[in-house]
Amino acid sequence: MLRHKAYDRFKERLFARALEPGQFITQRELSEIVKVPVGPLREALKKLEAEALVRLIPQRGIQIAEVNVALLNDAFGLRRILELAAARQFAAEAPMALIRDLESQTARVLKRVRPNPDREALDEALRVDWMMHDLVIDHVGNRLLSEVHRLNFDKIRMARLHRRFTPDRLRPAIEEHLAVIACFRARSPDGAAAALDRHLAIAHRRAVGLTP
Repeated sequence: MLRHKAYDRFKERLFARALEPGQFITQRELSEIVKVPVGPLREALKKLEAEALVRLIPQRGIQIAEVNVALLNDAFGLRRILELAAARQFAAEAPMALIRDLESQTARVLKRVRPNPDREALDEALRVDWMMHDLVIDHVGNRLLSEVHRLNFDKIRMARLHRRFTPDRLRPAIEEHLAVIACFRARSPDGAAAALDRHLAIAHRRAVGLTP
């Protein structure tokens, strides 16, 4: 349906940086950007507002959500609750073939970001970064959990719009992933949770600007 297309295209354009956090825009302007008529767009905007990705302001139009420290603190707090429990289950139950494939893809992208990667390599590294977190959550097999995870992660991706990833920032994050995956391979639920907790703590500090 068109409202679903409008919803999906809004997120695509947002994370492609065609829209800026805090930006004001009219419904007609946004309709042109997402290439969906204003009617279905209005329906999509209700859902986007409920997810805190936009604010609908009478007489002013639409404001793209701004990400602040309080929101990021909440988002990362929720990540820890969701992901640490899921990581323990993943370490205990995930098929070893899946773990090895994840490790292989992660090690491969680590090589690609050394020393002077192109934009394609950086984008691939980000894809693999997000993939591990999605896999761990989705393995639980709870549709509501997966939905909450993705909605929460959208807030974190919003913060990243302001902070371009560089090899010096991506390499440590990928290495942290490999430490988590090593615990998956060792079938160590506590080790995986501890390694992931360290990774999330570092990512949190980076997101709020406390770490370069």
